[in-house]
Amino acid sequence: MNREVSLIGVEDTLQVRGNRHMIFYYSGTGNSLWVAKELGKYQNEMLIDIAREMQKNQEEYVYDLGRKEKIGFVFPTYSWAPPQIVENFIKKVKFNGYRQHYLFSVYTCGTDTGCMSKYLDNMFKDKKMEIYYTEFIQMPENFITMFDLDSTLLRNRKLEEAQKSIVRINEQIKGRQLHAFDKDKYTIMDYFKTYIVKRLFYICCMGTSKFNVDSKCNSCGLCVKVCPYKNIELYKGRPMWSQHCTKCMACICRCPQEAIQYGKGTRKKGRYYNPLLKQENENSEQV
Repeated sequence: MNREVSLIGVEDTLQVRGNRHMIFYYSGTGNSLWVAKELGKYQNEMLIDIAREMQKNQEEYVYDLGRKEKIGFVFPTYSWAPPQIVENFIKKVKFNGYRQHYLFSVYTCGTDTGCMSKYLDNMFKDKKMEIYYTEFIQMPENFITMFDLDSTLLRNRKLEEAQKSIVRINEQIKGRQLHAFDKDKYTIMDYFKTYIVKRLFYICCMGTSKFNVDSKCNSCGLCVKVCPYKNIELYKGRPMWSQHCTKCMACICRCPQEAIQYGKGTRKKGRYYNPLLKQENENSEQV
């Protein structure tokens, strides 16, 4: 591993012996971060925050590979496809020493994923790379600008199933199993979602003009810190949004005062941040 990579995301880095594998992750409200951490602990892999890397605004992101190193990508599903920031990163990433290394991806979703694995298969083939394993984990809904949150019962059920799924997925990845694109499992509707609806989503649903703050805002600035695109600035103590939003829900869901709104539709909605991460943070503080 080169020196530059070993310094990325120090708080997320796992010290391991032998080869140091890499998981690149992106997360807004903690679902994909929890998955990345669970994979990282079990696989002895270093976590690299895609958002933090992209803030460097480089033409190319280069990483050195060991001979038996694994490469992983973990991220949420946005309109049945990878988030734009993840797509842009994959297009710019380069792996020195790549020789058909084991490449895997685990992505989270609220409902279904369309034909995500086919989409990823095409993306990596464009880079002359082969993805050997793809799988998704259903997680609680967080896209409150468009949908309601899951009920407490449904949320807890999804989290319980997620904890079971990650055990199976970890074992499969450890054994370098093949589990990727299978054209027979996709329907015409899956292709329509991933390749048509996704484009409409980015045309119609990425604006920031509806973001606003109410009187509960105390100018803490957390929204500025958690925005992966650095799209938010404080002006006279109030957040102001530019136009490079990825709709990750980090600002609106992680505001401790619940002061950030999107139009009028979120005023009576709850907020979501992965409770498994909250428990992990509380336990670490008690140690």
